[in-house]
Amino acid sequence: MSHFFESAALVLTRARWSFAASGTATGLISNGVSYFLLIYYSQVLGLAPARAGLVMMIALVVDAVSDPLVGRWSDRLRSRLGRRHPFLYAAVFPIALLYYLLWDPPSLSQNGLFIYLLGVALGLRLALTAHIVPFNALLPELSADYDERTRMMNYSYCAAWFFGTLMAVAMYAVWLADAPGTPEGSGVLRAAGYVEAGVFGAVVVGLCLVAAAWGTHAHIPSLASPPTRRTGGLRAMFETLNDRNFAVMIGSGLASSAAAGTSTALWAYMQPYFWGFNSSETSIILAAQLLSAVLAFVLIPGLVMGKEKKASLINLSWASLIVGSGPVFLELIGWFPVDADARFYLMVLIGVVQVMFIVMIGTVTASMIADIVEARAVVTRRREEGLLFSVLSFVGKVATGLGIWVSGLILAAVAFPMQADSGAVSAEVVAALGWLYAPVLAGFYLAGVIVLYFFDLSRQAHERNVRDWQGGNVEL
Repeated sequence: MSHFFESAALVLTRARWSFAASGTATGLISNGVSYFLLIYYSQVLGLAPARAGLVMMIALVVDAVSDPLVGRWSDRLRSRLGRRHPFLYAAVFPIALLYYLLWDPPSLSQNGLFIYLLGVALGLRLALTAHIVPFNALLPELSADYDERTRMMNYSYCAAWFFGTLMAVAMYAVWLADAPGTPEGSGVLRAAGYVEAGVFGAVVVGLCLVAAAWGTHAHIPSLASPPTRRTGGLRAMFETLNDRNFAVMIGSGLASSAAAGTSTALWAYMQPYFWGFNSSETSIILAAQLLSAVLAFVLIPGLVMGKEKKASLINLSWASLIVGSGPVFLELIGWFPVDADARFYLMVLIGVVQVMFIVMIGTVTASMIADIVEARAVVTRRREEGLLFSVLSFVGKVATGLGIWVSGLILAAVAFPMQADSGAVSAEVVAALGWLYAPVLAGFYLAGVIVLYFFDLSRQAHERNVRDWQGGNVEL
């Protein structure tokens, strides 16, 4: 009996680290695109900000349409590698290659650069879908435990943010560092730094994707099989998705992802231009945010485990709203500290806390989606993890694209100058940036909080659904 429990613990531990590897790969890509792509293509390569933001939104929206198709396909695929792993292995090389190409475009005109960015970004997002949707769909299959699902997603999201942030720190400290004798903050205009970082990132991403797929390979024989009976197409999809709790989570995810997309896309603008930090200070702020993932990883067990996920997510969302937009409002009305050292250290602390809440929100949200799998299986007599997680991915991509597009619109609305050093932007433009940024961010967060109050899938209801499924009342 002790050998059985030791083996079960080993299986769970291996699965958690596989989720960490997947999170690392997707975190590196997500942070690279969110933090640096807009400023790279607009400020360095000369693509108009509104066009750069628009191309990312188009790519994400078009790609998002493929998510439910890939999710449903992975629910029904029959192969010797099971339902999910053919996608995981096939996605490795395209993701790594396209991520590199994103940062090393040829010399092109405005229209040519627009088309190139659209094509590469679209290809990258499609390849990411082939990994993210099937891999996350493994979560409800690997564990039915209410708290273990949160723990596994904790590994994924914390790894994504820790290593994604570590890469961003390296960007500012190494590849985009200010050269001697150049103006402060000018390092972000160094094109070669983006290319060098792209090569490094592509290699790391490829290795992590292989580790994620191989680390869960041994689970293939124990994973669920496709349905034995044929089910209708769109009608069956809508039947699975027709759930109030699922609609609530999608609405909340849409709003919070749009907030995150706006915040991260404008982060590289807000730090030097709005807050007045140089590259060294920005690097310190980012480096401190490495603590965010560590704190989230350590604190989630005490804050979430053993409690209702709905209450936890609502509390985290309210806190994120206050920390995310509050400092900008305080600065605009003159209530933020004016002392340079006090401002800097306070923003370091705020940055750590803000990212910590973002990590926690993502972790709990994904865990709650996993719980809906059994709830829908009891009703439809089908397990369709891939479809449910694909819609979450769909919404996240569309909302992130919306956030990036909104960021481009904000920059265009305030007539933000191109290729400008931090000291060359007028105070009026900087203030206008803040007055648009803060209300938009707060509005997205507020919408995400409000809809959560309509969620009603409790721990007790989940455990009842799991018993019904394990009792043979649901088709596997």
